[in-house]
Amino acid sequence: MNSSPIPHRVDENPFEGRGQTATHFRPTTDRNAHMYSTSQYRGVAQTPNKKHPWCLHPANTHTHTHRNIKQESASSQNRFNQKQTLLRELIQLHTMDHNQRESPTSAVVSDEAVTQFENYWQEQLSHYVQKNPPRWSTNTKVFSFLALLNAYVPDSYLLKDECQRILGPPDPIHGGPPFEERMEPFTRFIHTSNPGPEHVCMIHPQVARKAVELLAVTGFTRSTTAKDLMVSLCGDQPQPHIIQFIKYLLTKREMQEGCKEKFSKLVSDVMEHENHYNAVSVLKTASNKFTQNPNFPQTISRLYHSLCQRIFYSNKKSQPGNIYTFFQYRQKITRHYRSAETWARNAINRAPRNSYMADTLGQVYMHQLMNSQHLSFTTHGVVEMANQAFKAFEDVEDKAEKEVVPQMEDPGGTVNISDSFNNRGLFGFIQVANIVFKKLDVNTIPDLGMQVETKFTFFEWYLTYSKPSMTTLEPHYFWKNVVLCYENYTGQRAAASTSFPGLLDHLNRGLFTSRGQRAFKQEAPSTQRELEIIRDHLRSQYEENPEDVDLAERYVLSNIILSNKMPNAPHLDLVTELQIILYVFLGTDVGLRNSEFYLLVLLLFWPEEHHQGQQEDDEECQATEDEEVNTRNGEDEDIDGLEPAQPSPAGLVFDLDLQQYVTFMERAFERAMYDKYLRGRYLLPLFFLGKGSGLSRWIHKSRLDAIVEENVDKGNRKMRRINEMWVSGNVWHLQKVRDILLPVRVEACQPWEREGREVWVHVGEKRIKARTEVNPDGPALGTTLFYLGFTIQGPVVFDVGAPHNA
Repeated sequence: MNSSPIPHRVDENPFEGRGQTATHFRPTTDRNAHMYSTSQYRGVAQTPNKKHPWCLHPANTHTHTHRNIKQESASSQNRFNQKQTLLRELIQLHTMDHNQRESPTSAVVSDEAVTQFENYWQEQLSHYVQKNPPRWSTNTKVFSFLALLNAYVPDSYLLKDECQRILGPPDPIHGGPPFEERMEPFTRFIHTSNPGPEHVCMIHPQVARKAVELLAVTGFTRSTTAKDLMVSLCGDQPQPHIIQFIKYLLTKREMQEGCKEKFSKLVSDVMEHENHYNAVSVLKTASNKFTQNPNFPQTISRLYHSLCQRIFYSNKKSQPGNIYTFFQYRQKITRHYRSAETWARNAINRAPRNSYMADTLGQVYMHQLMNSQHLSFTTHGVVEMANQAFKAFEDVEDKAEKEVVPQMEDPGGTVNISDSFNNRGLFGFIQVANIVFKKLDVNTIPDLGMQVETKFTFFEWYLTYSKPSMTTLEPHYFWKNVVLCYENYTGQRAAASTSFPGLLDHLNRGLFTSRGQRAFKQEAPSTQRELEIIRDHLRSQYEENPEDVDLAERYVLSNIILSNKMPNAPHLDLVTELQIILYVFLGTDVGLRNSEFYLLVLLLFWPEEHHQGQQEDDEECQATEDEEVNTRNGEDEDIDGLEPAQPSPAGLVFDLDLQQYVTFMERAFERAMYDKYLRGRYLLPLFFLGKGSGLSRWIHKSRLDAIVEENVDKGNRKMRRINEMWVSGNVWHLQKVRDILLPVRVEACQPWEREGREVWVHVGEKRIKARTEVNPDGPALGTTLFYLGFTIQGPVVFDVGAPHNA
């Protein structure tokens, strides 16, 4: 079959003055009727090899000898030397480790590399690529694949053998030219031994990104290159590294300010620079190539949903009828939603036990419900769609409940593995309930109020005890949706909650990082008077029901919370009274109470230790307090904010085995399934051991947060700066924090004594085990300063660093 001739390149020599061989293309009637043989490589013309009529290579041409470099002008020689020097620097840069590459010097070199590439593109490559596009020039095709991979997938590469197969015969082992020669004129921007031997990649990711941009401008789009890459490299048995790179390329969503992007960087760029349909086409190619992978149909479903949102937005901005008639508009939206549902079900079929795949279908139904007015739903249609959405999210929740951590064995492959608990089923239910409240009568769907209250209880402790990671929080809309839904269906204020986690959250209110402040942009701090009213109410309830352990826990906690609001009040130290309340329950259900109960036991029965220089001050304070108590003997009136002291029972001595209660607390954490629901999340420290006495020893984390906020500048980066203070450990070196926290002495556990990262904490003459983020086998722990905190799982030690002069 004949085709138009390949243009004869006569205008310029891309390698002139560089001591290399130029290749010019002669006209022919068949682009695919050339072969590069050994004799041709030596500069001797050769007739096409009929055995491989499909092979195309730049050396299908006659060659010319370059002018001698010595004949060039001095300025040309200097430019050549500079480019060669830069190329060597870039090669050295590419062999550096990741940390070295992020240095300011490497950034300068990468900028120079991009500038060099742009100049060379304008001088030589642009014309070459236009005359030798990827669709029929194999070396241009290899270059475009490398550019796409290295632009979007860190540390990606192609094996040299894979590149050789794309280039076609003759292979160097059969007398063909070297790989580097066949890749001209792209060779200078390609590395052939990094990150490993026989690995081929671009010399720098910045150069790869610029190459992708310039190829796209030339007409060779990202979507076309991505599909061509899969067709070329994903045969019946694609290599594992290729599968991994393509999955990353099309489904890896980067984190931005604590939230995942909607799509991978490549898919987003295709939508931005091309269109949604091209993005769908790329994902369909991947889905057809990898028929067992659920991520590709899931992403296609989300793309169709995104396309619906884009049409909604476009129609809203335009005058009615300017884009679509109403009928066309509704028909198009309906068709896209049906496609989204079809692909979501496809993903579920590929991974029937995966809760994240099931969530995609719930999202499709929820967004149809949300936009029901655009789809002309009747009331019956809204109810039907709401029920479908509720059912889908209940299915998500059911699948999430059955998922297990990677460490658990599943020989039969009957369960799905997940590093974290998928909360989207519970939260999706909340979102649908909010939409139903706006569109329907509350009683249209029965029993919603009870289910909403159950899910509010879950999220209240879930967000109080943990967050996604040490540096991220849930999106601001998360808690807002939960609160509004709870208040709509119960008629009660979420802020008035006096549950155990609700009480803990009272001290966070008003802080920049609090969930209420982030959700509603303003939140008033809980006042001392409000906390006193809560404390008095809980005391009354407890006195009426002294056998109710839940009321006892909340009353004890309310006193600790109030002591943090009034840290200098001397008579809030009613430890003995509160100890007696808890002590009554220690003899029953031994080891079977909840984590919250054992947290309070450890706080109230923790032995008091005097840090240096405090003992005399404490004795003076005690003497003063004794005088005040004697003065008030016989007085019955209660002082606002204070509890009347209770005498200890005669002969009662509290000598608890704290290590036993640490063990009870850890077991309760597992028994309550906190380990299941909070896996993969950062457990927030709730209290820290301070330098005070009595209840004032226990410092709520909010007091440290307030100190941190004082030391961070206001602005858009405030949250990031706060996170940096905690992650770097700088928080422990703030003077106000040092003034209130008490250092503890830590000793490394023997290997057979510990499970994971555990150390011994000295408590008076005893020792208890505590978790720590510090390697127990690291440097001598005696030379490092530690603070003690408590999460809902148990005690945890925080590494401060070198001791300071406390």
